[in-house]
Amino acid sequence: MRAPLGILAASGWRLRAAFGLAGLAVVGVQSWPVAIDAPPPRVPPAPAAPAEGSALRRPLFDPSRQAWTAAGSRDLILRPDPVPPVLVLRGIRRDGAAARAFIDDGSGDPAWLAPGEGRGDWRIVAIGADRVTVTQRGRLFEAVFLGEPATLRPTPFADRPVDVHP
Repeated sequence: MRAPLGILAASGWRLRAAFGLAGLAVVGVQSWPVAIDAPPPRVPPAPAAPAEGSALRRPLFDPSRQAWTAAGSRDLILRPDPVPPVLVLRGIRRDGAAARAFIDDGSGDPAWLAPGEGRGDWRIVAIGADRVTVTQRGRLFEAVFLGEPATLRPTPFADRPVDVHP
């Protein structure tokens, strides 16, 4: 207890007066009654109520929107998109001039297929040393052995909705 009293005794009267005034200023600031009124928050005007069914009009961001005129049942329109087949080339076998490719298309039953064979709407066109070329509805795809799988286009619906052009 002697050390703090020694420090206090060593300080001069000016330092003690400055410290006392600073303490009184802190007490004064804390007890001073000040009312700070913030301006009320600005509330934007409420938008006009949309017309009934306006979310169903197309095109969505066009000022001259029209009522939705899709043909077909609601079940046809809301059904999920078909899953595209993904071809993974698991192996290639060559017996002289005959070649077969072991292809897994995600159906759960991989098979050895020759050129001209396939499943669904895709067929093997050519079997190379490390790749297989597949055609699907006039479009060519390549599956590479130990490479990226070939993602084909999904099979279109037989009873698809009628195309609507604005």
